[in-house]
Amino acid sequence: MSTSVEFGKYRLNEDIAGTLATGEAEDSAQVAKLRSALESVDHKRRKILQQMRSDAALLALEDGGSPIQNPSTAVEDARLASLISLDGILKQVKDIMRQASVNSLSRSKKKVMLASLDELAERMPSLLDIDHPCAQRQIADARSVVESIPEQDEHLQEERTLQPSADLGSGAETDVTQWNILQFNTGSTMPFIIKCGANSNSELVIKADARVQDPKGGEIVRVVPRPTILANMSLEEMKQMFSQLPEALSLLALARTTDGTRARYSRLYRTLAMKVPSLRGLVAELEKGGVLKDGRS
Repeated sequence: MSTSVEFGKYRLNEDIAGTLATGEAEDSAQVAKLRSALESVDHKRRKILQQMRSDAALLALEDGGSPIQNPSTAVEDARLASLISLDGILKQVKDIMRQASVNSLSRSKKKVMLASLDELAERMPSLLDIDHPCAQRQIADARSVVESIPEQDEHLQEERTLQPSADLGSGAETDVTQWNILQFNTGSTMPFIIKCGANSNSELVIKADARVQDPKGGEIVRVVPRPTILANMSLEEMKQMFSQLPEALSLLALARTTDGTRARYSRLYRTLAMKVPSLRGLVAELEKGGVLKDGRS
């Protein structure tokens, strides 16, 4: 194929790339489509340019001509980088919207979600001006949805986990997509194995043997109360609460005094929650609010 034909194809792809580089995207689907098209055209253009260089190199050897210079693709490259960044922002917005598909949210969880949206807004400088409206609109819509969700009292939310075992053993509250395993070596007994994860409400959920000495009794799944629930409990009330959870949790958290139990439980809650990637932001928020003030002591 002659160099002139290749050049014609190159110019055609260059025109298409230029058109795509100035196209506006309204939503994530259009962003993905525009990004894919621009990447495809860019790939074809580079392939044609490589062939043109090869042909020109042969001509240069025969005629003493100059090699083909690289044309500038700065505009298209900048738009592609912007679309990649925009795509990442929109995917995170979509994830936040998924988490917002609930009837109510705890105050701390709501703050975490709004803070995440603020962080996404701070990434706007990575976008070209043409992509700002799409990102701003999606972030604003998500913020409106999150802010409109009724807040649930933290203490009431924790009390939901104190329902009878039959109510906690299954259902949406204990649906976990991925379990993370933690092993606690106490020295005097067999290691405690606790699986932890997060449900759709971003609550800590654990799965472990109901009784440490009776593994054949089977595992139970429970939503773990946040440390705030222990604030006004007596030691006996704490023991009653722990009796509804896997025994390993009780053995690891209970101390001789109420203050000691609160401190140990706070550390344990933090250890379990930090094992779940999606809960790390929540842990940080609880620490800022003083809920996990004993988390590292």
